Amino acid sequence: MDGNNNGSFWPSYVDVMTTLFAIMLVLFAVSFSRFKIKEKELTEKVEELRDTETRLQEIVDEYDDILKIYSTVGKIDATDYFGYNKPYLKHLFQINVEYQTKEYAINKLKLDLTDVNAANKKRDSIVAAGELIKNTILELNSSVPDTIENNIKFLVIIEGQSSRIPFNEGPWRNNYTLSYLRAQYLNAFWKEHGIDLNSIPRCELIISGSGEEGVPREVPDKTRLTQLFPNSVDYQKQWHKIEERNQRFLINIVPVLGNIDSTREKIERIKGK
Repeated sequence: MDGNNNGSFWPSYVDVMTTLFAIMLVLFAVSFSRFKIKEKELTEKVEELRDTETRLQEIVDEYDDILKIYSTVGKIDATDYFGYNKPYLKHLFQINVEYQTKEYAINKLKLDLTDVNAANKKRDSIVAAGELIKNTILELNSSVPDTIENNIKFLVIIEGQSSRIPFNEGPWRNNYTLSYLRAQYLNAFWKEHGIDLNSIPRCELIISGSGEEGVPREVPDKTRLTQLFPNSVDYQKQWHKIEERNQRFLINIVPVLGNIDSTREKIERIKGK
């Protein structure tokens, strides 16, 4: 500005600005490229998370459907005929049914020896319980969700029991065969009253006898009985009376998942294994 300017300032300024612009352009291009790469990675991650969420929701929905099935079975516990036995995880017939010693037919209940009318009422309760089981499984069949339709069935287990009162008159006449016959003849009794559980779709009937074993059972407290009844004759009478309560049958309903691995496979796929 003092008159000695040789005119080199402006070309130098333009070169600097051009260089800066070029640098900024390169940085913008690099940043934009990296941004696009990162955007693609994030988009893929979001899609993967959405897919995982969808598959997890399928498992949650399937689990909810299974819970609905179990809760439907649990409804029978609100009736007069069944109750849930928590220690043994069983829905059990609550009506006290005791057979005469060495007997297995429904018309040979212990009550038949003292009060036939009461015994008939007991048989009416047995029929009502069979109807309840049949209707419960029919209801379950009509409400099984598509997610588990081909992966569930219902086991109805009729388990005969016997006391430990000695009875062993041969390989086919003992407490174990006696317990099985009690279950078998209960099923026949139900069929006589139009209750054929084997004919219901997705229902499997198991007839079994647990003999002198099985749970739950009435177990005499030997120590207490000895204290209360020191006389051996009285002790045997009381022990006999308690054991007679095991001359009965148990009914248990169990929803069964046929292929648990199907859910496990879904989880493994989600984990990426």
